[in-house]
Amino acid sequence: MNHPSSNSRRSRIDYKDEAGTWYALDNAAVIMPSVTKGADTYLFRLSATLDEAINLAALQAALERVGGRFRYFRVELRQGLFWHYLVPHEEPVRVMADGDSPCQDFFPRKSGTCLFRVRASGRRIACEFSHFVTDGTGGIRFLKNLVADYLRLRGIPVDVAQDPDLYDLGAPASTEEIEDAYHRYFPQDYPHPAEEVPAFRLSSPRLPPGQYRVLCGVLPLAATLDKARSFGVSLTELLTAVYFDALQSIWLEASPVRRRRWRLAIEVPVNMRKFLPTASNRNFSLFVHPEQDLRLGTRSFEDIVARTRYQLRLEIDGPSMARHISRNVGGQLIPVIRVMPLLFKLPFMRALYSRFGDDKISGVMSNLGAVGLPPALAAHVERFDFVPAPSSTLLTKASVVSWKDNLYISFGSLALSRELERLFFTRLRRLDLPVRIECNLEE
Repeated sequence: MNHPSSNSRRSRIDYKDEAGTWYALDNAAVIMPSVTKGADTYLFRLSATLDEAINLAALQAALERVGGRFRYFRVELRQGLFWHYLVPHEEPVRVMADGDSPCQDFFPRKSGTCLFRVRASGRRIACEFSHFVTDGTGGIRFLKNLVADYLRLRGIPVDVAQDPDLYDLGAPASTEEIEDAYHRYFPQDYPHPAEEVPAFRLSSPRLPPGQYRVLCGVLPLAATLDKARSFGVSLTELLTAVYFDALQSIWLEASPVRRRRWRLAIEVPVNMRKFLPTASNRNFSLFVHPEQDLRLGTRSFEDIVARTRYQLRLEIDGPSMARHISRNVGGQLIPVIRVMPLLFKLPFMRALYSRFGDDKISGVMSNLGAVGLPPALAAHVERFDFVPAPSSTLLTKASVVSWKDNLYISFGSLALSRELERLFFTRLRRLDLPVRIECNLEE
């Protein structure tokens, strides 16, 4: 995709002025400060469980080195006249004790709040990242470097040349690591995607404030991939279809008033680095929304799988995804929006999020894919986990990661009800896939 040189200039987000270093929010993050509140922390979590108890002194030393290399994550949020922006977090980032509920008790507008945190418990290292600064790809790169440097300090040899995600921590970050790739690849003349109607959503009493349930299903990766191949679909396509099947069952049991929302739509994040090359560790993901129109009647699981396959393959290609960049970046560049004071922008951005955000989807299925490490390091890592950011609108979201022989499917939920998770994993068991269920909260 061609882009004018002005796009490359706009993609720069690091600056210095008389007050010091500051960073602009990337295009995906620019709207988030206006809608972050309470349980909606926009924190997602990536963790690694090792083969021995964590040595906190070694982890702290590794964090200091890795945090220095990823200095563009070690930032705080500030409110300017026209936009929010980021400034360096000057205080040391300390390893925190992990707790029962991830991704909660986080207040990004509070002065002194670093936009990522590292937690440890037993054999687990957990990183929680604000979507203000990165997406899953940037987050997993940080965690892999943290694990690698921790194991190096514990006497395990590390060869960063074996993995492109591992960095020379003594070298400065490249300019491209920090760029806003949305602006770099902004196609000014592309049509925008069609506007969608509101989607059916879950309804349930909430968990007590501060609680975020993570229910994880552990499956054999090879068997699950074989099952997907038997349907002629990818792993993501199969799991999205299972999600649709569960939502359809919930819709059928809903009240007539709630069934007036006849559209089921699942947000499937797409890593745009697969289509548009960049080394950026900032946000560079977009989304597709496969959907089911329940006015046409319910569908068998086999029909849902087939429709999901065709919809995802139709939408996930470079030009189709670029329409979303055109809409999102183009709106930010409208002159009247750029000069509007932030005080007046905030209601506009909340309305924009309502128009194009969670109201248009029923759930999220985010597949980070397979995590890899050099063999010497992989031998000391038992598992990786991926927990989605909480949403008080959707209540429940799903995220997926695979490591070695296992697939880990985590539902993060603010809902008291576990019906969605029950239906999802029951369908997988009906496909003859063994599932082991784990949960962070007691019954």
